[in-house]
Amino acid sequence: MSLACVLVSDVTGSTRLYEALGSGPALARIDAVLMRMRVLIEAAGGHCVKARGDDILSFFDHPDRAFQAAWAMINEPWPDNLAIHAGGYFGDILSHADDIYGNAVNTAARLAGLAKPGEILFGDHCHDDLSADHRARFVAVGALPLRGKEAPTAVFSCSVTSLAAQTVVSGGAQDTVAVLAAISLGTRHWQLVEGGRLSIGRAEDCDIVAAHPSVSRDHGSLAIRSGQLEYSDHSTVGSVVRMGDGPDMAVHRRRTLLSGNGAIRLGAPGEDLTELSFTLGRLDGR
Repeated sequence: MSLACVLVSDVTGSTRLYEALGSGPALARIDAVLMRMRVLIEAAGGHCVKARGDDILSFFDHPDRAFQAAWAMINEPWPDNLAIHAGGYFGDILSHADDIYGNAVNTAARLAGLAKPGEILFGDHCHDDLSADHRARFVAVGALPLRGKEAPTAVFSCSVTSLAAQTVVSGGAQDTVAVLAAISLGTRHWQLVEGGRLSIGRAEDCDIVAAHPSVSRDHGSLAIRSGQLEYSDHSTVGSVVRMGDGPDMAVHRRRTLLSGNGAIRLGAPGEDLTELSFTLGRLDGR
């Protein structure tokens, strides 16, 4: 057994591509994406183990190298509206017959499965060993129960948005792009800028009041920090977040980063839910 940071990197959007182009052309384009992912992984010092469908299993001797590879992949301008999401976990691995096994492999795969397009999810040991600059890009998601692990795993998220709501470097100094979030619930509308916060819930003193039985009195909040729109769920039953045409993601008592446009449904999956819509853009209009 040896210690390593395992990274599982997955392609989002391949199913849509197969439906649009057919198996042969779509497979050729996905193969080209996987080849480019291998280049980025190896350039960061990683070892590619294998490709499994639309994902690549790799490992690194340090979490910083894994982050560099994952960050490069989620920022790559992929064709055909494809995107990458990734999960990383540090721990013991067993190498056998050109493959790797162990708890770190299983946990990294489960984190990759939870990550949204353009998001990196790292477990606590991966995150804690990052350099200060890399660690500062992450926000704490919370302790998540993962299949196969007795105790919840502390998880941290790093995400990039399609609307450049990130820190940009200019003249050697870091400046935050000013962004504006437009929030709607039925015929009511709100706007949110840097440093702003909107509380959401059934209580009358909330900024966004949603009088529905499935909504908690203090259900959640929206805030913009460092150019990123965050939704925090505080509720008993949870929320369901969808960005663009991506899949629904259940969020319960944790924060998640939002990008582009989408919807937040207040309540547990499968219920008749109150739905907020959001759109994130830049104040300079670009």
